[in-house]
Amino acid sequence: MNELLLLNYKLLTLSIFNGILKDSAITSLMGLFAYSTKSLSECVIYGAKFLKTLYESEYRGDFSKYLNDLIMHNENVFTKNVARGAELNKNITDAAKNELAILNELFLLDMNKIKEILKSQFKDSEQIVSLLGNYDKTENCISYDNLCVYLKENCYGIYAKYGAFFYKEGVINPVKHTDVITFDDLKDYKTQQDTLIKNTRALIDNKGANNILLYGDRGCGKSSSVKAVYNEFKNQGLKIVQILKQDLTALDKLLENLAKIPSKFIVFIDDLSFSQEDDNLSAIKSALEGAISKRSENIVIYATTNRRNIVKETFSSREGNEVHLSDTIDENASLSDRFGITLTFISPNKDKFLEIARKIAQDKNIEIKEDFDIKAERFALLKASRSPRVAQQFVKCYSTQQ
Repeated sequence: MNELLLLNYKLLTLSIFNGILKDSAITSLMGLFAYSTKSLSECVIYGAKFLKTLYESEYRGDFSKYLNDLIMHNENVFTKNVARGAELNKNITDAAKNELAILNELFLLDMNKIKEILKSQFKDSEQIVSLLGNYDKTENCISYDNLCVYLKENCYGIYAKYGAFFYKEGVINPVKHTDVITFDDLKDYKTQQDTLIKNTRALIDNKGANNILLYGDRGCGKSSSVKAVYNEFKNQGLKIVQILKQDLTALDKLLENLAKIPSKFIVFIDDLSFSQEDDNLSAIKSALEGAISKRSENIVIYATTNRRNIVKETFSSREGNEVHLSDTIDENASLSDRFGITLTFISPNKDKFLEIARKIAQDKNIEIKEDFDIKAERFALLKASRSPRVAQQFVKCYSTQQ
């Protein structure tokens, strides 16, 4: 039995880190190992697939970084419990240490060593074996102690690797490229932003945080403020999960899942509004207040809306034949009342709009000429809106005319 085949059998014994074996690069590499005493053609096929996956990965051919990533972000009974600070059974810790030692054998290999073994096995085909490419190896296998430290500081699985997520059809998907907007990019509304920062700080510090409704005119920075507060605290372990309105019937399930994860989460709902018959309405009411389950202290809900009364109410609904009509009206208004804090974003007046536009232009080092205010006001009138978003749009147009 050659060294590659022996390592293949060792990898098959993994129980704690068994999920790593499902990775496409590792599957291909193990295929190469398995056929290293049987078929050259299979070895070449699997070797090429392994290298292709590695080259196309975010690590661009560095197998040591690729493998460490798999180990550090594998979700299993060991990583979950270490991240939570739970006491572990000795059998589990011993298994984790032994399996890391097996995985370390992959780090000790390089492609030249693999090709050397294959050439000794297929002596008549050394030239074919030589055609296989190579990979980089710049790191050592993460140690048991360092892995434990990483898990305690960063959480486990995808929640350690990523900070932003999108919840759709019952699945939490990572967002790899997020908006990097900060509060320095947002002009005005400092009182609202300070409240948002203080509340999020309370979440991080386990001091009790409120759910927040950000209400107001379009384009005034409600959604941007939520993204900015995530960016403010993401290096302190804060995560954000966005859920669309049509998925709110699964909100309770999402909150239940997040409550089990040892991180702090903002659940972000953008552009919230409902019709009176919307099934999602009762789902979010229950999530905010009213469910029999205790609210988790590691989660806050931040929602934005352009409507003070989030439930759309028609004149016909007030003219209905219900005996206790006022109860229905009160119920429709009650959703916004279930948020602990409401932050209001109102469009600025003319002078404030021009001030915001000037600040944006200065940030971008754009020369402000005598016609700046006149053109800015004309632009706002054409848009029928004075808002920070319109100011941003104007400055972009103005810069192209320089």
